[in-house]
Amino acid sequence: MPNPFFADMVREFAQDGGTGPLTPTGAVPGHRRFAGTVPPNTLFHYAVAGVGQPGQWEAGLGRIDASGRLQRDTVAASSNGDLPVDFAPGLKTIALTVGAGWFAASDTAAAAAAETLAVKQPLSTTHADADSGAGDDRLTVRRGGGWVNLPLAALAWRDEGGRYRIDGPIAATGGTAAAPAIGFAVDGDTGLFRAASDGLGVATGGSERLRVDAAGRVGIGISSPNATLDVSGSILAGSTNATNGITALGTRYNSEQVATFGNLRSTGALALGFCVQPATTTADGWVSSVSGSWARAGIRVSGTQMTVAFGTQQTTPIGTPVALTNALIVNAGGAVAPGADNAQTLGASSLRWSVVYAATGAINTSDARDKAWRGALSSAELAAARRIAGDLGFYQWQDAIAEKGADGARLHVGARAQAVWAIMADEGLIDPIAEGVRPDSRYAFLCYDEWAEESDEAGQSAVAAGNRFGIRPDQLALFLIAAQEVRLAALEMAA
Repeated sequence: MPNPFFADMVREFAQDGGTGPLTPTGAVPGHRRFAGTVPPNTLFHYAVAGVGQPGQWEAGLGRIDASGRLQRDTVAASSNGDLPVDFAPGLKTIALTVGAGWFAASDTAAAAAAETLAVKQPLSTTHADADSGAGDDRLTVRRGGGWVNLPLAALAWRDEGGRYRIDGPIAATGGTAAAPAIGFAVDGDTGLFRAASDGLGVATGGSERLRVDAAGRVGIGISSPNATLDVSGSILAGSTNATNGITALGTRYNSEQVATFGNLRSTGALALGFCVQPATTTADGWVSSVSGSWARAGIRVSGTQMTVAFGTQQTTPIGTPVALTNALIVNAGGAVAPGADNAQTLGASSLRWSVVYAATGAINTSDARDKAWRGALSSAELAAARRIAGDLGFYQWQDAIAEKGADGARLHVGARAQAVWAIMADEGLIDPIAEGVRPDSRYAFLCYDEWAEESDEAGQSAVAAGNRFGIRPDQLALFLIAAQEVRLAALEMAA
């Protein structure tokens, strides 16, 4: 018969009566309950003592059934002549204890074992103690009805350096990621396991992290690697310091190979996905992010065309597809085009190009089929044009003066945007400029932009909030030419 279950400080009250099961109702102060301490249907020594009826008591072997009741299987001693006690209803205690008969049987067994050992190994207690072993040491073990000597090298043993040695292959069980076959006593869900036939897995925290398959391919974060090294997630290279930035390489989305190139954090965000003609060619099937709440971007090569696309900031994890909008297209001839017709600017009001170099002038589409024609200039517009022409003059940029001095800064010819605005308002064509009100710019040659403060990845201000007035020189020049033509026509008729 196997040894009964033992546990310390388990004692509860009960109120039931009779010779049948007793239901524990709560732990005696300073003690533990049977539930959560004693496994169900596991034999243990019990003792029942009446509190309201102190003359009633019983000890024996019992178990806690699936309903949480004490089943009194075998009575060893009792106040009823060692028979089951018909307990009166009322307060009593049930305790997990050790039976006197078990102690006696254990002592008898120990004495018999000692006598047997004395006969089989009469000199064992006279041998010297040793903290380590040698490979040719011999150990006597029982085999069948006799005894044999085994070399210590056939077992796991500790050498003089304190290391445990095994002189032969280890044949561990397969194990799982949750319970690796080769692991650590203090960290049972971390170690090595057999991931598949001829496959090795590495687990931490009960989850598979790395796999080497039968073909020698290594997968990190993926259980079916398709290359010598196949990584699902980001690969960090270089410094992880936010000041110096990091570079992250590599991610995948389902069966598509995608590479993602990092985030420079405080020195500017860079998150580019790349693949060549993936199985899914939709915008949300060929790029994923590095991680965190960063803008997504992607470069896709398809045939002879390369497309650069961007998406909004995301907080979804690596590998989650993101819908992107085409921003730039480069074709096989090297021509660069916007991602959509008439939908994007080159530069911004707060980020301007200093100089644009080109062999010929810019072409602005002027197809009559795209225009709702209004016609000639009104008298107020003619008057404003004459006044604007009279206000044209030379100027120097203040930042050029600061850099080169008044004598070195170049002279430019043109108009002052606010002066043009004031003339147009004075002629009743637009609303005057007013503090706190966005300026009226219904005429396209009058331009006004404002922007909010922009911060970098470290939360530092990269672009301060501001605004800027401007004009479209080509349209303003045509406005002035039209007025000049009307004036010349009037002079010719008067002559």
